[in-house]
Amino acid sequence: MNRFLFFSLFASSLFVLGAVPEAGAQGGEAAKARPDNGLRPTLESVYLAWKKGMDAGNLALWEENTAFSRQIETRNRIVSQKLPFPQALFEDPVAAPSLGGLVSLGVLSTGETATSTYFGRADFGTEPGMAISDNLLVLHFLREEGRWKFDTLRIVKIGQDAELRLQIRNGDFSFLGGDEFQPAPALPPVPQPVEAPAYVAEAWVDATGYEVKVTVNGHLVGDFRNIKMTELVMGGLRRGENRVRIESRLLGGGSSPAKVEVGIYAAEDPAGEASRVFHFRPGADVAAVHEETFQSP
Repeated sequence: MNRFLFFSLFASSLFVLGAVPEAGAQGGEAAKARPDNGLRPTLESVYLAWKKGMDAGNLALWEENTAFSRQIETRNRIVSQKLPFPQALFEDPVAAPSLGGLVSLGVLSTGETATSTYFGRADFGTEPGMAISDNLLVLHFLREEGRWKFDTLRIVKIGQDAELRLQIRNGDFSFLGGDEFQPAPALPPVPQPVEAPAYVAEAWVDATGYEVKVTVNGHLVGDFRNIKMTELVMGGLRRGENRVRIESRLLGGGSSPAKVEVGIYAAEDPAGEASRVFHFRPGADVAAVHEETFQSP
């Protein structure tokens, strides 16, 4: 890794999924969600107010309509990159998509969390002349102190899935039983606010065949399940001593050899060169919990 990439504030919460699951495939907790299409006008009103705040650069309106946990997470992500808050929030080049022209497919709610799913060409402000394809837009909401707030959104890619398009035309939305369209099973914990770091940092994680939870200086980096990916380290790194905790759980049943590897890369200047400051590669014998201190440059 040579340079840091700007973590789009939309991309950080945008999960592009390659396929729609079979109808009825859902997790145990997600099964508690029930259809509640009567809730759609309320959720749409919240989303449109949130979008208005984003488009106008109105911090008060954004805060009024954004779930508190998402507010802290967004601020943490900006501060951890040594960017100014809230200026960087409203300078994100990715635009909040309009619901105009999209087809509502349904609302699922647990009473405290909800999703509202749409089909069509969601426009995130792509460059003029670029084609916008049909996809599924899933808006996520949380209910805080009796009021619905916007949390995040997902795009589910459908590609050339002719069968799914036929289902939608025929009003068969049974595929909404899939995990991709379910609301969160419960309200998420509110993250701890972070301070501007001495070093911006990323964690590169290989969790092939494992579930790996990485925490740096008391701040959760992420819970990685059978995946290879890079994630921003919330709160970055301090000068001198830093502490990492890696919790690993073997999943089993995978076709590839299971392995765990974690690297942490840091740079004082987010636009400058990044160097590896921590590397964990235990081989076949992976401890359930590994804690270690390491020095930043």
